Amino acid sequence: MFFVSPHYRCSLVIAATLTLILGTACGFASEGKERGNIHITHGPVLQQPQRNEITVTWHTSKPALCEVRYGEGDTLNKRAVASSLGLIPNDSTCHAVRLTGLTPGTTVRYQLISKAMRNFHNPYVPVFGKTVESEIFTYRHLDPEKKKFSFVMWNDIHDDCERLEAMFKDVDWKDIDFVIMNGDIVNDFKSDEQFFNAFYDACARQFGSSIPLVYVRGNHETRGAWARRFFDYVPGVSGRSYYAFTHGGVYFLALDSGEDKPDDHNEYAGMVDFVRFRDEETAWLLDELKSEAWKKVPYKVVISHQPCATSEEDWFGEQEIRRLWRGPLNEIGTQLWLCGHTHRFSWCRPGENGDNRFHLMTNPTDGTVRVDVSPEAMEVTVIRKGGEILHKESIVP
Repeated sequence: MFFVSPHYRCSLVIAATLTLILGTACGFASEGKERGNIHITHGPVLQQPQRNEITVTWHTSKPALCEVRYGEGDTLNKRAVASSLGLIPNDSTCHAVRLTGLTPGTTVRYQLISKAMRNFHNPYVPVFGKTVESEIFTYRHLDPEKKKFSFVMWNDIHDDCERLEAMFKDVDWKDIDFVIMNGDIVNDFKSDEQFFNAFYDACARQFGSSIPLVYVRGNHETRGAWARRFFDYVPGVSGRSYYAFTHGGVYFLALDSGEDKPDDHNEYAGMVDFVRFRDEETAWLLDELKSEAWKKVPYKVVISHQPCATSEEDWFGEQEIRRLWRGPLNEIGTQLWLCGHTHRFSWCRPGENGDNRFHLMTNPTDGTVRVDVSPEAMEVTVIRKGGEILHKESIVP
């Protein structure tokens, strides 16, 4: 029998532990260096801009510990991480980091840092893989004082990315400050690859790193096995899927209209609670409208997937939106309400539906809405896929 002394066994344990720690510091551990490799698989896409903030989203091939280095000058002198209750996430391939302290109208440079997270040797010795650093990206932050700007909107893509990319070609991109995806872009959310294939990768290729995306949830994003993970991919603002922001003399309200049928409809199998959700959103809206933000700008624009009902035959969700939101949005002098959902074009001018004071439009599935804003007017153009002008409207302050 071969005998190993206790002192020699202790030396072996110490040596193995030192090897693990040194290997970890060099970006690998005992399982082999190659397993620590990591790369960015999707993104980045900028999302949900606010006056001094924006979220950077991207996805990696392995779970990772991530940060964004950014700055408004020549150096990336700021660092941002995502954290919850003091903990920085390390177990996901979905990453959403909020950049704060931004100056309106400035050019922002940023870089994504993703360190592969492999496991824990023990609670105090994490095992990391390699770190990947992206190229440096640049975008211009939104500016409430800007005099002229343009934005575009799409809706009801329902996973048809080929149609979306065809409509990208109908846009002159040089003057676009942000893009709106107004719901039902993903058709019944069932997997992460569906999310990427439906629109995210196309947006990343076309504009995602340099032009912010404003995403408004539709009723089909509330359906499917992955619907409850949707906010891992579209993180919203301050934990909400509805929010307000101001840019170029326009106060925008991005509202989440929820599902289109009553909560007890058999289609939902008792798994939704949108009556309470819309009540909570309405309470937020009424509180938001007590602020001075909307009073300081000449234009007010509302974005929601479902439109405000225009007849008694409209769906339950549209009736609820009319009941809850039409009054307060009338009171603040809303000029334009942009919607989708119906899959057909309609335009209802002020006074054509009772005492509504706003232009209410629904965009078809093959339409691009372009809005050009100046102090003189908002010029709205609806373009059918291929370039045909479907509608033009001029809205003055």
